[in-house]
Amino acid sequence: MVKIVHLADSHLGYRAGKGINEQWDIKNHTRPYEQSNYDAFLKVLGDISTIENLDFVVHGGDMFHTPHENNPFPPYEPARKTLKKGLEMFFEKTENKVPFIYVEGNHGVYKSYDYTPFETEIDKESFPNLHYYKYRDLIEAIQSGKPLTLEFPEKKVKFYLFPYFEFKSVKSYEVAYNNWIENQKVDTTSTFVTIALAHGSSGDQTLHSKILGDLNYDYIALGHEHGMKKVNERCYFPGTLLPLNFKELYENHGYLVVNIDSSSKRLTIEKVNTESWTERDFKMIDIPVSPSEASTAISRSIEKELQQYHTATGFNAKTSARLLFNFTGEITYEMVWKITNLMTKNRRECFSRSNEYNILQLIWNIKDISDSIEDDVAPGIIEDYILKNPDEEFREFVEQILEEDKTQFQVEKLTEFGINAIKKALDIEKKEKEE
Repeated sequence: MVKIVHLADSHLGYRAGKGINEQWDIKNHTRPYEQSNYDAFLKVLGDISTIENLDFVVHGGDMFHTPHENNPFPPYEPARKTLKKGLEMFFEKTENKVPFIYVEGNHGVYKSYDYTPFETEIDKESFPNLHYYKYRDLIEAIQSGKPLTLEFPEKKVKFYLFPYFEFKSVKSYEVAYNNWIENQKVDTTSTFVTIALAHGSSGDQTLHSKILGDLNYDYIALGHEHGMKKVNERCYFPGTLLPLNFKELYENHGYLVVNIDSSSKRLTIEKVNTESWTERDFKMIDIPVSPSEASTAISRSIEKELQQYHTATGFNAKTSARLLFNFTGEITYEMVWKITNLMTKNRRECFSRSNEYNILQLIWNIKDISDSIEDDVAPGIIEDYILKNPDEEFREFVEQILEEDKTQFQVEKLTEFGINAIKKALDIEKKEKEE
């Protein structure tokens, strides 16, 4: 039996950015949700270090949140220290007997350099059982035509490594990757347990389709998607330890304990959920609005929801709420201004009175359902709705404009062009409705 813990997407150093109350958890050191993520990471490494008969820990990438495509800055110092502290604790408790294997993701990397921020705080000699594989390792393997693997003969286990690579971004990359990936195919005569460790997803085409089936792995440990997810019987994402944003709010998060029978290759998966570890409210609040609704009525609805976070003790870094207000209805421009002004005012008030309100984040979304209502118009009626007699009415319109403009154009020609354009637009609209 081979037992592994499957982690991914720790995103150490993540700080919620939009609509945030600029308070500290540890003064001048860490922000509240940032610290919650560090605490969860350290707790997990402490917990898994006590698992009996644990053979391996694998991490599917994105150990740090920065740098990434939209943020060139290195990981915050607390993020680097948290990683080092966690690894020191893990290897000490496991007496350096359990390998920790990591592949780079698309966060926490400098693709243009030969080193990774993962290395900056890690003395490899101090962690002989730490194995990490970078983007550069993958490029070198592709260029040399050699596989990227890691074997443990005494345990009869072989890992196949796939750091993050946007192989479809350039045609020549795709061709080279398609050719190279055949090197990663399992020898069917081998008695080793085979495990793929990859960062990527089919959704954004950063995970090669062959990894999911054609290469014959016994287990495929993925990172990149932030929700705990079963892709197929032998392939899983564990997700982040805590939801990072509102899109991830209703997904499961945590890590996986995977047992693989060495003979039958049968899997037993234990899901350990961690999303409930946070003590704070993290939720979306729906507020329906109508076009004629007065500002006072909307204001009362907002204040009613915020009132429950009005406390005698004020802001608490561990329990402060992250809130997203969703306003839905037939939204006019005037209504957008009303809502925006009210929410801006309320956020300013809540954040300036931190001794009274326990709120970390307050943002809002305004969704106009008018488009969906208009989409219900039946095909064929829309033409009548726009113009009764299009040729005649358009000709009159052109004559009037030209008379006012005092320019010399052919009315008949302009009418013909205009009517053809309208008919073409209506025809396209009609086809879209029918589809």
